[in-house]
Amino acid sequence: MVEHERRRVLQYAGLAIAGGSLTTSAAAADEDDEPASIGEAAGWSSLGGNPGNNAISTESGPKAPVTVAWEYDRSGPTAVVDGTVYLTTGGEVHALDAADGSLEWKTGAIGASGTPAVTDEAVYVGGERLTRIERDGTLCCQADLGYDEAIPSPVVADGRVLVVAGGILCAVDARDLEVRWEFDPADGTLYEQPVAVGDGAVFAASESRLFARELADGAERWTDDDPAGTDEYSHFTAPSDRQVSHPVATDDVVAVGSVDSEPEAVWENGHVTLYDAETGVKRTKSESAITPGPVTDRRFFARSTHDLDGFDRETGENDWETVYGMYHVSSAVVADGTVYAGATVNGDGYTADEMPEPETGVYAFDENGEVEWAIATDERPSLALADGTIYASGETLLAIRPEANEAGDESDGEDDTGDDAPEDDGGDAEDGSGESDGDDGAAEPDDEPTNETEANGAEQDSGSDDVDGGNGTNDADEEGGISEGATNGTERTDDGSNSDAGEGDGDENASGEDANDGMPGFTAGAGIAGGALSLEWLRRRETDGGAGADDEKKS
Repeated sequence: MVEHERRRVLQYAGLAIAGGSLTTSAAAADEDDEPASIGEAAGWSSLGGNPGNNAISTESGPKAPVTVAWEYDRSGPTAVVDGTVYLTTGGEVHALDAADGSLEWKTGAIGASGTPAVTDEAVYVGGERLTRIERDGTLCCQADLGYDEAIPSPVVADGRVLVVAGGILCAVDARDLEVRWEFDPADGTLYEQPVAVGDGAVFAASESRLFARELADGAERWTDDDPAGTDEYSHFTAPSDRQVSHPVATDDVVAVGSVDSEPEAVWENGHVTLYDAETGVKRTKSESAITPGPVTDRRFFARSTHDLDGFDRETGENDWETVYGMYHVSSAVVADGTVYAGATVNGDGYTADEMPEPETGVYAFDENGEVEWAIATDERPSLALADGTIYASGETLLAIRPEANEAGDESDGEDDTGDDAPEDDGGDAEDGSGESDGDDGAAEPDDEPTNETEANGAEQDSGSDDVDGGNGTNDADEEGGISEGATNGTERTDDGSNSDAGEGDGDENASGEDANDGMPGFTAGAGIAGGALSLEWLRRRETDGGAGADDEKKS
């Protein structure tokens, strides 16, 4: 068992601009107090889109014909909230404008991995440490939780960040990253994988047990030590490079996978079981599946080592399957009756003339498992869905939308572009890794996204690689130690204070306009006093309508 005496990692340099708010936030969460309320972000806020990891969207996904609206030349797990795509890639976190894929900000190399979890205040990410990043890109704080390997994707619920680190379930305060409670099973460590939250409980599994712990204080709700299958071989599905198996929870059930194969079996076989979230009673189970997928009111989806199937929630009967035989399904999302899957088709089941296209990519299947549309990708992608867009992350990150929307039509993808639509409707991203569904007349977008958003004050870690934001745009300038957020057109100077946009150290994209619109300068020792001064400055600007406000109205 690892040593789990907790320690806070030193705050990074360059946080003077957030000094007032950071100090106040940390002090507000007393060791004996309940975590302060943090609002849930609207959108695809974490792994599976929500704290239950349940990849169900209440909105519609893109309908045919579809196109690749933009492509970003990095990839990784994604969350999408309030028009911003948060991407974990190469140990960094990148924030992209969801409209065009341009870079808003990025952190330096902070050892990040896994899917970000986003609230209305901050972005949380696992990896070498558990990290909180403000929504403007400012790095707040990190905690290592006494664990030497990668911390899995975090889940945020009721002011707590929930992760398994070193086989121990930790509930961490979302404001200051202090541990509020932890659960260490006496008879074995928990799987190093994301947990799920539903019905006020946290669900986590080990090889032989499934645990339901109360979200508020970690107290036991129930424990199951009987994975579905034979007594000789059955165990709860362990995470692997091929298939990350983690619980999926709703307000009434939790779906968990189990393996029922001999240890030497080449391909694992097993079950996905629905447990009552309140009592732990097994409701039903699937056959020939080991990894839970989305859970709807009617059915639950599950993946085997090869395919994706749907099962009736009441009977466990297999009542949905894809029209194609798959070699592997990496990710699945359900929205408005359509199942979106990142998959590779099993070529062994087809002749050269019969082979479906694309072999690897994003597939949209209807209620009968028939293909609505498909877009090719270089690798099997993981998927997220927000604002009618599928974000597919394989070798690169693609934004897939209805062609009509790319022509400026705000409808849900109906082929009704109107008189004001461009002459050539829609089209693939210029980098061209994705294919449309056969519309050879689709045109490329008129304009490529740019990296100008990064120029608005976001400085980068000097040791990280240059990254193109969007479709082959200018490399990001990387200066300083940590991303400070692209806000108010300001830049940091070497002494920690802010200089007006256009007066920095050679950033070609800085505007130079509205010089009076910057915040008053902060120094490294400003702390709470600096925060108070800035609040007073904002109050006077708002109420007195000073010179800065007049200049802003004229600009």
